[in-house]
Amino acid sequence: QAVSGPSLGLRAAPLPQSLRPCSAMGKRPKAKAKEDAAEVDGDGDGAEAAESAEAPCWVCAECEQENPPEETACIACEVARPVVADPRFDGYVVGIVLSCEPVPKKDKLKQLEVNVGDPEPLKIVTNAGNVSEGSRVVVAKVGAVVDGEPLRKASVGGCPSEGMLCDGPMLGWLGGGAGAAAILPDTFAVGGPPPDARPRMDGK
Repeated sequence: QAVSGPSLGLRAAPLPQSLRPCSAMGKRPKAKAKEDAAEVDGDGDGAEAAESAEAPCWVCAECEQENPPEETACIACEVARPVVADPRFDGYVVGIVLSCEPVPKKDKLKQLEVNVGDPEPLKIVTNAGNVSEGSRVVVAKVGAVVDGEPLRKASVGGCPSEGMLCDGPMLGWLGGGAGAAAILPDTFAVGGPPPDARPRMDGK
């Protein structure tokens, strides 16, 4: 029986093959170039440099600038980052919380109405403490594969639940704790696919 809420212990999915390590690409962002220079000069820490070199980046199709994974727009020409569709996440969509109410007699559960671009909002029960009205979240809809099984409608805390809020590890993101809903900036369209890496929230 499926339950709703990002506290499910799904294993972090591997990053899409379309992403390559920063060190494997041509153009590099200024921050990365400075980091490499510091390492050559002996001022950088080798372990930190190695870790940074493995961070997945994306390349702008417009100007071929390499960008850090958290950027939602190209740092050179400001063209929006393309969304990489991943078949593993079929049925995972961006949603916005329309209402958020506590479930009676259940201290940690919240009942949400979430707009995912369908004619009617989904009713979802979650225990994620970081969601509120207006939050932009990632939703696994009924039928989406979660932990190897298709998600089904369920009753959680006596309330119907028609989907699940996703956390960062469920989406294969670096950063973001298990059990906390993956929150998106408002640049991501409701009903669209989620990003393949944790986005920046400052809009830059």
